[in-house]
Amino acid sequence: MPKLIQNEWMKLWSKKGTWVMAILLVAIIIGFQGIAKLSEKYMDDSRWTETLQGDLAEVEKELASPDLTEDKKVELEERKSEMESNISFSIESSQPQTREKVITETFGIMSMVTLLTIIVASGIVSTEFSQGTIKMLLSRPVKRWKILTSKYITVLLFCLLATTITYVSSAIGAFIFFPASVENSFMFYGTELTTSAFLGKSLYMMFLAFINAAVISTLAFMLGTVFRSTSMANGVSIFLFFTGPVIVAFLSKYEIAKYVLFANANLTQYETGQTFFDDMTMPFSIAVLIGYVIIFLVLSLVSFTKRDVTA
Repeated sequence: MPKLIQNEWMKLWSKKGTWVMAILLVAIIIGFQGIAKLSEKYMDDSRWTETLQGDLAEVEKELASPDLTEDKKVELEERKSEMESNISFSIESSQPQTREKVITETFGIMSMVTLLTIIVASGIVSTEFSQGTIKMLLSRPVKRWKILTSKYITVLLFCLLATTITYVSSAIGAFIFFPASVENSFMFYGTELTTSAFLGKSLYMMFLAFINAAVISTLAFMLGTVFRSTSMANGVSIFLFFTGPVIVAFLSKYEIAKYVLFANANLTQYETGQTFFDDMTMPFSIAVLIGYVIIFLVLSLVSFTKRDVTA
């Protein structure tokens, strides 16, 4: 198995496209950070904050009225809670960026890693069929499941490497463009995080984001294996990746929405507080994701081992 993985890894990096993706990933991350630094002086949310605070004061006055109906009181409490959240976000976003905060929020750009890994996962099996190399590959005295497993592990290794590149590039850019924090803490999605804890928190968030990328890539890997079409696997996977949250929102009134892949794939939602459903938990999402991954891998294995090779 190690030899098969090594062979797949070498084949992957023998392609110019793989190197181009890696270089673009670094350039985009550091470039965006430079643009963010330049645009800081043009961003001023103080007026928006003042407006929100004025609206909040009006809502609080209405809540103090003794003649409120229960329904009206509930409505005003919800508006108050939303305004307080918006004010907190406005104040937090208007603060100058520090390198600790930038590094901690690196997980937010992991969508690029997901897209790149989708491209790799979609084509790692299907290109063998389209290029006609599948017969030579399967002529070896190696069981098909081992060949498929080596390809899947290669996809995960690429995803891990791309995640590492993203984190390291973001850290380099943060040290180049942003100053160190002069405070002992900073706000992270409404909670106070000490600067001494930013490293552990950032690595944990990157790990959660890596799981999301790995699961979506497993979907792309399955589609590429079953349909043997790189373009179809790429197109469907990327389409679902971007429209997944919309699908979940559309089905939100139904209980089944909690079991949709895209309602559970992004585990960082439990750390940021931006969950799709209030009664969902991380253990529940992990269990759902394990179920999906098993289904995707079984479909891939059955398709790859049982299908006759005529290419």
